[in-house]
Amino acid sequence: MSTPQRVLTLAFLRPGANDPSFNHLVASMCKHKICHAELLFEDNRAFSIFAGQQVFFKPRTLSNPDYELISLSVSAMEYTSVYGFCQQAADSCLGFTDVGMVASYLQPKACPFIHTSASLHTGSTFCSKIVTEALKFGGLPEVERLIPCTTTPSCLYDAVRDSPRKLLCSVPYKRDQLCRVGVLRRG
Repeated sequence: MSTPQRVLTLAFLRPGANDPSFNHLVASMCKHKICHAELLFEDNRAFSIFAGQQVFFKPRTLSNPDYELISLSVSAMEYTSVYGFCQQAADSCLGFTDVGMVASYLQPKACPFIHTSASLHTGSTFCSKIVTEALKFGGLPEVERLIPCTTTPSCLYDAVRDSPRKLLCSVPYKRDQLCRVGVLRRG
């Protein structure tokens, strides 16, 4: 008897023409030109943080065509653990850290001493750090070697893009778009 599987989706943003210059700067610093990472759950709740804001865990469509989605088949236990971490982090009202984010690019081999602690202990984070912490909390093997405070969105992308648990999957908004243009059929 096989274990029931769940779907956990990672969304990676490559900035488009109308994105803020900050996003373009961040993307220019990494090989995959990614500036942001989010987690998306089966109930369409997304988890991450934007510059200058607090961690969020809320419904999102991820309709922006500049997002690349990577869906993973995960165990029910992994899914539940990651989901619980995200709820707790959102309830903690974590803020964004510019210093931590910049340090993740400048010091890829070692965390700066003020950012070695988990986000829930320091009270601040950045997108790829908090998403990596959530995935590590859930025990996902794809991220076991990552150090959250040095994980850029591009590093996270490298960790999951070739996973043997990768699925062909999308968000409802994008599936509807594909049906409208005749690429997919309903049913």
